[in-house]
Amino acid sequence: MEMRALLAIVLSIIIMMIFHLWYASHYAPRPAKTSMVAGGGSSAGANKTEKTFRSSQSRPSHRPVLKVDLSRVRDIRVDTEFFRAVLTEAGARFKSFELKGYRQNPSPDSPLIQLVSAPKKGLPIEVYLATRPEVAIYPYRGPSRTDWLLKDAQKATLAFRPGYELPVKIEKVFVFRGRDYLFGLTVRVRNEGRDPFRDRLLLRLVASPFSVSNRYVFKGPAYFDGKRLEEVKIKKGPREYVGPLSWVAYEDSYFLEAILPEETLNWRLTMRKLSGETHELILWSPEFTLAPGESKEFHFSLYFGPKKMENLKTVGHGLPKALHFGFFDPVAKPLLWGLKFFHRFVGNYGLAIILLTFLIRILFWPLNHLSYKSMKKMQEIQPLIQRLREKYKDDPQALNRELMQVYRTYKINPFSGCLPMLIQIPVFFALYKVLLQAIELRHAPFFAWINDLSAPDRLHVGFDIPYLHGLPVLTILMGLSMYGQQRLSPTSLDPTQARLMLIMPIFFTVLFVNFPSGLVLYWLVNNLLSIAQQLITNKLHAR
Repeated sequence: MEMRALLAIVLSIIIMMIFHLWYASHYAPRPAKTSMVAGGGSSAGANKTEKTFRSSQSRPSHRPVLKVDLSRVRDIRVDTEFFRAVLTEAGARFKSFELKGYRQNPSPDSPLIQLVSAPKKGLPIEVYLATRPEVAIYPYRGPSRTDWLLKDAQKATLAFRPGYELPVKIEKVFVFRGRDYLFGLTVRVRNEGRDPFRDRLLLRLVASPFSVSNRYVFKGPAYFDGKRLEEVKIKKGPREYVGPLSWVAYEDSYFLEAILPEETLNWRLTMRKLSGETHELILWSPEFTLAPGESKEFHFSLYFGPKKMENLKTVGHGLPKALHFGFFDPVAKPLLWGLKFFHRFVGNYGLAIILLTFLIRILFWPLNHLSYKSMKKMQEIQPLIQRLREKYKDDPQALNRELMQVYRTYKINPFSGCLPMLIQIPVFFALYKVLLQAIELRHAPFFAWINDLSAPDRLHVGFDIPYLHGLPVLTILMGLSMYGQQRLSPTSLDPTQARLMLIMPIFFTVLFVNFPSGLVLYWLVNNLLSIAQQLITNKLHAR
């Protein structure tokens, strides 16, 4: 290893530090801030006790005060192969939505993932009018059956008709299927009054992260306008968008609640942070007018489920864009495809990571081989370079000319030692993003104590280790492999610099201690393959 290799390592460290700082500035949680609901877009039900709710006394005097009794509303339960949902007749909203295939932690006794994640702020999906936000929690008359069990291709249509007396009424119809995270919602607005009616329909979604995940992964509102994905990072105040929409959603690392309007309209979208990581999304329809006796329908598809590419592709409408790995997306998605390809054969994502590392190493083999040969040649000509440095120590320009002549004579590229490491940095970070966001790797076991490849590896011993709370065995092995790799690599550094380089394995071990165990496994296997290639190269060079 020579100075250019040292430069490569320093550059790698700088890039990794910049990466972490950049993600921290964009995605790290910020102090909780409260904010008022957008004008006309608030659901009064978010801040009232629903059983005793009365419309606000501060409304204009010409509007009658409607007393609403929510004490007799029923719960309607829908049980499919993918989820278990409970709708309340108070607003025809979801008070529970559990995903059967996913749990909060790897334990089989852990609670299921719950997508109604901010019930005190609002239940999904609240539907109301701009002039009547309180309608969001008014009672509905649901279907006579309160329990629905759907299997395979079975379908159920659940109609919720208004149970309140107002001139303008809203009807909600849900369509569920046995094997689908996607379900339909039709909203029918009917004018039963004597006067024309002009208003806007609003859909309100409030959510906070559904699962525990790395703080550097995006969590919050996102939308796709048919051309561009926008993950909205809200610091303070509301954010708005007006235009066509393919979908709008609240998403965390692994799951999302998405609204997909079926009409191509000029929608208005208001997004804001309520507190902590709890966000509010309000979808406004264009203004419409209804004559007496006239009605208007709005059609939506709703996707409440995992950010799994196969499921998102089935939905279409640009929803696969929700699985986005940021700047490294073009590299990350082929890596994810490769992991799933190998998993089909070996049935273990840890083994799939090992096989993928072998494949990456094979692809980089010629480049690494040339690099090792160049480093070996650089080591052999070090005595000559040292003499030139002593001879031209007072003439830097002459020294550079002589060094370049030596490199040309011996056919050495002085930067070839940096190239393989720099090329692998995008692969490293892309795999890092895959392990943090791909739901296939969530709670995926490898062997023994490693039961979640998306989490740091910890072997729990008989006592608590401060900060670590377990022994990072895989990370320690990775550090040892890096030390062995350094010992085998050709070096042209003086003894002081060589001893300094021995600190690098310790530094990387500390750096990796909280990385996903799947990423540590990749780096460990990559180091072992590097050692094997170095031994082969040394034998070939000796011949």
